[in-house]
Amino acid sequence: MKRLILIFLSLFLIKGVAFAKIDWESKGMQIAGEIIANPAGFFYDFQQDLESTTPLPPGKTFGIQTGLFPTTVPMTYVNGSGKLRLHGEGRIAPGVPQVDLIGGYWDMLAAKMATKDSQTIDSAKFNGYYMGAIVSSSVSPRVRTFWGYKRSVLSAKLRFKPGEEPDFLGTKVSSFDTGFKDDFLIAGIETPKGVSKLWSMQLNYGLKTQVFSSKVSWYGKYFELGLNIFPEGVLVFHPVWNFHLNF
Repeated sequence: MKRLILIFLSLFLIKGVAFAKIDWESKGMQIAGEIIANPAGFFYDFQQDLESTTPLPPGKTFGIQTGLFPTTVPMTYVNGSGKLRLHGEGRIAPGVPQVDLIGGYWDMLAAKMATKDSQTIDSAKFNGYYMGAIVSSSVSPRVRTFWGYKRSVLSAKLRFKPGEEPDFLGTKVSSFDTGFKDDFLIAGIETPKGVSKLWSMQLNYGLKTQVFSSKVSWYGKYFELGLNIFPEGVLVFHPVWNFHLNF
């Protein structure tokens, strides 16, 4: 377990000249301890990085998305998301908001590779999905607000071969089998900055965990560049890069 956790940490902790005085080994062990205490929460934060929880642009009927960073690289979350517009704003009657269905699935490729090539890992499975709906309405020609709900589920399972259990802080770890399920309320605002370009800000609240998270992103024709903020997470700031197509 210690080796596995340190592999993940090495993807994010970069030692530079400006940070030469930081005790990276102690910092890494501190973070590793937090991951061990709540592995599902740690991996779920990356699931949120790939979740597409903004409304479809006006005039679009459906969309697809895949997370590139940090989900596919370096976390190897092979993933796909989709959106479907049930009806456009004002189509049924004036003032009736747009309603979109959202959902997606991911599977960690590295977990399967670790099982195949490792002499110590017996089985590993990390995957998850989400589904929900987004309601959006224009406040002015330059501002659109949206609200929504999503149900998120994550499964994280890892088992070591008998006699190959790693020792972590004096305790042998044979396996962990955990998960994450929560219902989230979503509220956000977006403002266009050109054709197929907009700024988006949103706030998420987990009803079960009672934890807030937020996201600020630049949404272009093909790519989304954003920053997810998880105040209670092991890694508080997650830069995000996603690819999407809307039709």
